Amino acid sequence: MEEKEKKAEQEFCKEWNHKEFQKKHELARKIVEDTLKQLNDVYIQRTGHGFIRFLESRMKTPESICEKLRRKGYKVDFETAVEKLNDLSGVRCICYSTREIYWIARQFGKDERFTVIKAKDYIRKPKKNGYESYHIIMDVPVPTDEKKEKVQTVRVELQLRTMIMDAWASMDNRISYKKDDKISPEMMKRIEKYAKIGRRLDKLIQRTLDEVVEQ
Repeated sequence: MEEKEKKAEQEFCKEWNHKEFQKKHELARKIVEDTLKQLNDVYIQRTGHGFIRFLESRMKTPESICEKLRRKGYKVDFETAVEKLNDLSGVRCICYSTREIYWIARQFGKDERFTVIKAKDYIRKPKKNGYESYHIIMDVPVPTDEKKEKVQTVRVELQLRTMIMDAWASMDNRISYKKDDKISPEMMKRIEKYAKIGRRLDKLIQRTLDEVVEQ
């Protein structure tokens, strides 16, 4: 890395790790997580079962953000990252079935607190490598004063996956993420084949859950 790039990354990290900036994003993620937990309670009342299998949140590392900015041809600085990238702050909810995922997505779409910027449905249209997930990019209102009279929006990406989708994404990430030029055509075919098996398994799980409800 050239000296100029190294200095730019150091400046970026300094602003990225600023206490107020991190606190604001942490609060935004908590609001999304709390909303999911509330929706889970509603779902239990409706169906007798919750949809949350696992719930986690994260903030991308400054190193990861700088790498992504370079990969996309953007200038490596704090303002560009906040303006151009939608996945700086993320929440991931692992569910039991695709039906639950679409129900959650509808609830967030109806919640007037959130402004949905974009929804990416990689379940109906999986990526070439077989990746499946439902992504909701939204602006979350975060109070900036103790009386909660002033708010500032923070962008958060919510990822919704089934257990099968998450297992597949974790495995594929380990094998091929950012390594497309190093994966052989034979390996890519195998990856795509196994992804199709995962989709069939998700359908079987959904069918089984539906039959249990009907009994």
